[in-house]
Amino acid sequence: MAEMNAMMEKLNRYEKLEQAGAYLTSETRLEGGNELLHRIAREARSNGKRENFYTGVRFMNAVDEELRSKIDATFGDVYEEHEDGYAIEADDDEVRVYAAGIRGLVYGAYTLRQLGADGFLRKGLIYNVPLCSFRGLKVYLPAQEDLTFFKSFIDMACYYRYNTIVLEVGGAMEYKRHPEMNEGWEAYCREMREYSGKATEIQNGSRWAKNSIHCENGGGGWLTQETVRSLVAYCKERGLSVIPEVPSLSHCDYLLTRHPELAERTDDAYPDTYCPSNPASYELLFDVLDEVADVFQPDTIHVGHDEYYSIGVCDRCKGKDAAEIYAEDLSKIHDYLAGKGIQSMIWSDKLINCISKRGNAYGGAAHAIRDKDGNFIQFVPPTYRAIDFIPRSIRVMHWYWSMPRAYDEEYLSRDLDLAYGNFEGPGIPEWSRRLSRGVQGASISNWSALREDYLQRNGIFFNMAYCCRMFWREGYEEGEFAELAEEAFADLFRYKNLDVLSRPHIEITHATTFNRDFAWFFDGTFIEPERDELGDYRLTFEDGSETVYPVKYGENISHYDRSWTTRMSDEFDVYEFDRSLIEVSYTALPVREGAKTYFRIVLAHPFPEKKLATIEFVPKNGLDDCVIIRKVAVKE
Repeated sequence: MAEMNAMMEKLNRYEKLEQAGAYLTSETRLEGGNELLHRIAREARSNGKRENFYTGVRFMNAVDEELRSKIDATFGDVYEEHEDGYAIEADDDEVRVYAAGIRGLVYGAYTLRQLGADGFLRKGLIYNVPLCSFRGLKVYLPAQEDLTFFKSFIDMACYYRYNTIVLEVGGAMEYKRHPEMNEGWEAYCREMREYSGKATEIQNGSRWAKNSIHCENGGGGWLTQETVRSLVAYCKERGLSVIPEVPSLSHCDYLLTRHPELAERTDDAYPDTYCPSNPASYELLFDVLDEVADVFQPDTIHVGHDEYYSIGVCDRCKGKDAAEIYAEDLSKIHDYLAGKGIQSMIWSDKLINCISKRGNAYGGAAHAIRDKDGNFIQFVPPTYRAIDFIPRSIRVMHWYWSMPRAYDEEYLSRDLDLAYGNFEGPGIPEWSRRLSRGVQGASISNWSALREDYLQRNGIFFNMAYCCRMFWREGYEEGEFAELAEEAFADLFRYKNLDVLSRPHIEITHATTFNRDFAWFFDGTFIEPERDELGDYRLTFEDGSETVYPVKYGENISHYDRSWTTRMSDEFDVYEFDRSLIEVSYTALPVREGAKTYFRIVLAHPFPEKKLATIEFVPKNGLDDCVIIRKVAVKE
């Protein structure tokens, strides 16, 4: 725990702490702030009584001149006015958390939990201000049964100091003006979710390009507007900005399931692109935008526009320039939202003439799309010239940061507000330089169910912890991957298992000889738990009592041969890394021992008063004894 605590201190941009300190206990009074801040602070307290404890924690909704001067004197003229900045000062008697608003105070409260090793907090001064202003997480709306987890995920986002949540709405929210859309969405998702992989089969089997059927959004169902309002309120109470995403032009299957007459391809059984030359397309879309704006009360709405392939196909659009079609559509939507005082944000892949290292065309470049066997499917005309026709106030989310890094300048040279999307921290080269050029930050994206197992196995939790360090700590170098990954692993393991680690528990360090290639769980590819069950641990205690603990590949164990290094891709301008290594982080702690990697798990001791006698692995699914148990330890 002490080692993990030291790693957490590295999250702080500026700190000067003594070895001496005191404990936060049930006797430590909480002053200022609100009940949310007090609840977070209580989570940082020691489990037992302590002689040496802080008498109070005070939340101060301001940073006074005296503290500003102290910060500058201690760390060297670093203080800046920033809504996300905060300071923590701990002296002989009390702890004070300072910030100008709720967001900074929430970060400060969680920092007490991050730093506290069983409630012990070192004396001194901490000052944190982020390197970038946009630190986002893009997710789907949760299923009805996952509402409680949604709130715990938002708390985790605050713990790691994210300030923006992009929530894809699509068909997953009630539309009172168009209830037929919810009915169509539910039926569509029911068909796509019939079995794992069906959505991908439909995409790949089409006579024209498609990408990403979002049937996991809302769990394939939809939430009432009242429920969505409550989720938005939960985020905003914690200082998070909430940006609803309403896919438009492309990824519009949710609009078209009951309105196929608006489709660009009238012979498409599953149309996903509306006709931008048909005024009725905007009548429907603007009705949807009105309802979303009413529920979210947002400053910004994300309107998609990515992966736009069916261009100039219908009789109305045939013969029109692709870039003009794109720009005219986006301008109409932008102007409509601007009339409501709302900014527009888009995925910006179609705005660049993107050519990879190997000369392959992507994004807004003209290119031919072929199937996996190389057979021609369709020609996609270029749209990249639209970058000079769209309104300059549109915010762009650049998810092609993994293409040649020079493409950043296409946006920056035109003074477009630029942040990265679909972000994976370990992959990006020259992070510090690119921030210095004016990039506002980045957003991690989960394109699957908003559930704990999917977020872990798609690497979202790992990237949240890893990127937090990139967003708040100066001097990031891509060569630090192994070191920062180790920090993130320890951090996540502590976050997930804090309650278990604070009481008697059993640690098992293990690996497996079983191996399977890493696979993403999105686009209708679902986790199938039975495929991952390697077997069970049967733990027997001295009096004959037994307990069973499941061993699941990809969740709490993985193959021993895992890479802790990165390499530059041959096709893209991005570092590749071993996703099978990070897949198990959070539930398990990856541990390097020479050339092998083991995975430490913990389980609450079911019989603390009894001695563990034996532990036996019992295989399942016809597997042999494929588990290597490196170490077993009982912790009091």
